[in-house]
Amino acid sequence: MTINIYPIPRLLTTSPYLDLLYDPFVAWPELRIMRQPFAQSLRAGLLGRDQRVLHWHFFDELTQRPSQSATALRSMSFIALLRLLRLRGAKQVWTAHNLEPHELRHPAWAKRSYQAMIQAAGQIIVHSQAAAQLIDQRYQVAAKTTVIAHGAYIGFYGPQLQQTAARERLQLKQNGFLAVSLGTLRPYKGVELLIEAWTAELGQLEIVGAVKDPLYVQQLQQLATNPAITIRPDFIADALLPAWFAAADVVVLPYRKTLTSGMLLAALSYARPVVAPDLPPVRELIREGENGFLFEPNNVASLSSALQRAAAHPNRQALQQNALQTVQHLDWAQLAAQTADVYRRLFEKNP
Repeated sequence: MTINIYPIPRLLTTSPYLDLLYDPFVAWPELRIMRQPFAQSLRAGLLGRDQRVLHWHFFDELTQRPSQSATALRSMSFIALLRLLRLRGAKQVWTAHNLEPHELRHPAWAKRSYQAMIQAAGQIIVHSQAAAQLIDQRYQVAAKTTVIAHGAYIGFYGPQLQQTAARERLQLKQNGFLAVSLGTLRPYKGVELLIEAWTAELGQLEIVGAVKDPLYVQQLQQLATNPAITIRPDFIADALLPAWFAAADVVVLPYRKTLTSGMLLAALSYARPVVAPDLPPVRELIREGENGFLFEPNNVASLSSALQRAAAHPNRQALQQNALQTVQHLDWAQLAAQTADVYRRLFEKNP
């Protein structure tokens, strides 16, 4: 019998993750991917009589608001919705990309929403063994958790470029060490820590990304008095990503917290070592001095030391080769097949 799968959200404007995950499903016609608007997916979940799965990938935007009263109202509605979907016979899956909202405005309501998701989901997917341990420590969900790695982005944005050509295209200096920080500018990413840790002796730092909160970007610009730092508050078109990766000697992820990072996978996919926080999910991919450099999260001195080690590394070509090798086995077709098995298990356990 056919199983209809409704991913929520149906697309991600800043990431190809859902496209790459679901494109291989053409190989399994009994699993139909229904990438519909949110309201239509909910209608199918609540009113349908078929075998159906609502796969929640991200839901924080549905519940979190600056106002506590608005967050409370939205969170209560969301919790009620999850319970009603379950009562109506819709199966639910959650991919835990995060353990909590990135902008944690109202922790108590966030905790209630996440606990409700944990209870409603018949299966939970995480991207690393470390993530599985972390989510089980918090919510005790080992029995219904499956580890499915995050896929690589090798060649997805275009072919790899030579560094000289990339720097020329982006109108950057040809000589000297260059670090880049890419992605939407958000507080959890710790860009202000990077600005504080950077010294002119290291070389040039380019911070590039779309604006989510204009006030936060203004604060970053006020901090960035060092002339070696350039902040470009611009959306990065996919076609430009290969140039930015190729131009960089290292990609810096100064994150305060992370469970899964698409930018980490993208940098490695384009053969660029990273400077990243020494957190358990990151350590599954990054080996100090081999394909990247680790620092203690929220520690400016540790981040500065990691940047210095990156700039002083004697063999950047080896770093690049190791970075690419790290993710070459992360094939989307294989990961999609594992995801398909998760969907099937929902109905094998409860036919």
